[in-house]
Amino acid sequence: MKFDFRTSCNLDLLNFINVLTRSEFYVREHGSAAQRFEALLQPAFFDAVQEAADINGSPMLGPILSLIVSAAPHFERRSLTKLLASPDFLFEHFSTTPYYSAEKWPQQVSILGKIVPVIRELERLGFREYWRSERLPLVESVLQDLKRFAAQFRLEEEIENMLGRGQAPDRITAYLCTFAAPHGIKICGHRYIADVRFPRETVIGVAVHEMFHPPYNVGRLKEELQALGEDPLLAESFRSQNPDYAYRTMEGFIEENVVEAMAISICHRLNLEPDPMGYFARHDEGSHRFSVVLFDELRRRPKPADVPFEEYFRSLVRRLPLGALDQVYQRILETG
Repeated sequence: MKFDFRTSCNLDLLNFINVLTRSEFYVREHGSAAQRFEALLQPAFFDAVQEAADINGSPMLGPILSLIVSAAPHFERRSLTKLLASPDFLFEHFSTTPYYSAEKWPQQVSILGKIVPVIRELERLGFREYWRSERLPLVESVLQDLKRFAAQFRLEEEIENMLGRGQAPDRITAYLCTFAAPHGIKICGHRYIADVRFPRETVIGVAVHEMFHPPYNVGRLKEELQALGEDPLLAESFRSQNPDYAYRTMEGFIEENVVEAMAISICHRLNLEPDPMGYFARHDEGSHRFSVVLFDELRRRPKPADVPFEEYFRSLVRRLPLGALDQVYQRILETG
């Protein structure tokens, strides 16, 4: 499996939109860079970004914008303004991906419409020139070291064993951006976004994590996912999420818990994550408690390499003591 590291002004610009929500969550990460453009933008553009965030139900706009745009062929070289202003063209390509939802698409088109004038104004104000002169050198300064580090790992077998035979991609493309933090972001295909400030172990870990989205077909696991969502451990974890990290649906929250356990299981074996329990306690403020349960199951009852993950997960859910997962979680914490 080859790691292909790339840069993208388009993806960095889309994730810069997060900062313009003025959410402290993003200002804390990128506030100094945002000051340059915040002083130049008229209030109407901030209003448009806020309206998009309201439609989205979260200031986390960069990930969904990046996901939709990345479905377009050669999205890195296209005019970003023209792409966002062409929902029919984006629909043609995005609707063929597993991330498309007919129910959510009208809402997403509304978000695109709010963001188009903001992107146009940022480009008029010189964002691309700023990116080339000040942000691109940050990425280029770490690229060679990352390439050497990534070359040490042979992830094909680990990913294939987790997903099932024949499922590992030949190539993973990592876009290194400067406004992605604190997120690792899945985009269409075997591609993802990592932030240039992430430790190199995290960049590889994000690759493993994002390759597992989605880990199963939601439509075939409706019964299992509903039963999980009704368990008190998951119900309380979902309810008490920090809004900055919040997943808006129980299905999405369960998927993130599952993928997190899959990825950390592999990263632990590869010595990319020496302290899994410490990681789970820190990540998203410890809200992924089901990840701990699933990680423990994967450790004690490894998934057979020839069994598709969806099949393994279905049988796992059926043997779990649903309704008492909080007790399982506490027992794991006590025993380490």
